[in-house]
Amino acid sequence: MFRFQHGIYCCFLFLFLFSTCDLHKQSGVSNDEGRPYMHFSSLERQINAPTGLVYYEGEYHLFFLGANEKDGESMFWGHAVSSDLIRWKELPDVLSGDSLKAVGLGSIVVDSKNTSGFGTAENPSLIAFFTSCNYEIEREGGLDVYTQELAYSLDKGFTWTRYTQPIIPNPGIYDFRDPKVLWHEQTQQWVMTLAMEGRLGFYTSANLKEWTYVSGFGIGLDIETNMWEQPDLFEISFNNGNETKWVLIVNIVLGFSDNCFTGYFVGEFDGKSFSTTQTQPLWLDFGENIYNGITCKDLLNERQVWIGQMNDRAYTDVAFESFGGGSLSIPRELRLKKIADSYLLISSPIKEVEILYGKRKVIRDMSVVQDIHSSGILDITPQIPFSLLPLELNICFRTNAEGIMNFAERFGIIFKNGKGEYILAGYNAYHQLLYIDRKSLNMEGMTGIHSVSCGIGGSETFNMRIILDATSLELFTLDGEIAMTDAFYPSSNLNSLGIFAENGKVEIESVSITQLKLIW
Repeated sequence: MFRFQHGIYCCFLFLFLFSTCDLHKQSGVSNDEGRPYMHFSSLERQINAPTGLVYYEGEYHLFFLGANEKDGESMFWGHAVSSDLIRWKELPDVLSGDSLKAVGLGSIVVDSKNTSGFGTAENPSLIAFFTSCNYEIEREGGLDVYTQELAYSLDKGFTWTRYTQPIIPNPGIYDFRDPKVLWHEQTQQWVMTLAMEGRLGFYTSANLKEWTYVSGFGIGLDIETNMWEQPDLFEISFNNGNETKWVLIVNIVLGFSDNCFTGYFVGEFDGKSFSTTQTQPLWLDFGENIYNGITCKDLLNERQVWIGQMNDRAYTDVAFESFGGGSLSIPRELRLKKIADSYLLISSPIKEVEILYGKRKVIRDMSVVQDIHSSGILDITPQIPFSLLPLELNICFRTNAEGIMNFAERFGIIFKNGKGEYILAGYNAYHQLLYIDRKSLNMEGMTGIHSVSCGIGGSETFNMRIILDATSLELFTLDGEIAMTDAFYPSSNLNSLGIFAENGKVEIESVSITQLKLIW
């Protein structure tokens, strides 16, 4: 973390933020309810996290855990379908709790080999695995609150039959949840990964109904106060498909701060145990508001797709009351990159985002300078002939690779409204940090700067790709090596766009602003 140095820059930033909003007449659809324009959200309910994503008979099926009340009660599994992972049609709920039990997180598989016997070879079943929470045991202070259960569907997920008994009883621990199931081709069996009190457990099965514990992972890699949850395990190819590695994703709540992030390990998995040379997880996204993601092996396009929850427990009430109940990230393609003897999981928005592309404005060869004569902020809003929300922005800065005198200490992009609320994505050239800064008058907790180390070496240019929606900003750079995602709940839509420089000058090779169409 670092803090902005105040001075002339802050004065001009203040003036820019509170300048009139009528410099450019905006067109587009109003969004009084604050619902995201092009990210998946539920029309009336709160979204907590995705619970399943599969491609089945020509459609992508997305399942998500939600609630009908902001206190988290009345939990259910929602269901939506799409032909392109971008434009979704919400369907009736598929699983819900009752007065005795609640449904929790889990995963979905297609039992194409009919190992369970629930379906047939011609009509394989969709099977949902989920954690069940027993209210009575929890009220009595018992440990065995959570068990693992399943339900199956024979009609593309429209109706579901719950299995008569838990498939894995609780072994006597409190945190025992979030089953992620996959088919392990090498050993011809099913594998389940479970979160188990600061570590992970692996179970195997031949028929999806009877499971055997085979190994654990995580002891010695985490401190006791941290909580591991919503794990994921998958095999991914690299080096033009000639090599593969296994990736183990775990979502971690840091006990000392209650912050959370999505981490991953790269290693080997033999059907029973996972091994890695890493001693700590790497971060998949460095933003403040991305968590509890899930992956899908997209057999149609031969890629690994990941989608996460863009929210935070600190903002849940605000999101539920005024901003569409939270939303999910843009689906991202995951790729593995080998750097020396290490491996890096990189991500970028899936190519189908281009389906939403509308009008585009490209501006070339600009410069922004901050000195005693110039504010350091270039407002380019009047040059954009369409509404800013939603949009994709690609900007290419010329860097200081040749040691140019008076090169800006910080530079980037800032979006704002007329009420002093803003969110900006910037680069600190002096400390080599990529950062996001945001201020929302609607919520004090959404104020401040967070950053990640981002060395650009001797590169002549530095690129940022930004997807901005009504309540979120997703930032990608270095060909997907770094991603940052932040939720943002302003009291009115952001409608001005500026390029800024602090303490010097920065040149912009080009900036491309693309209008994105609504998905609803």
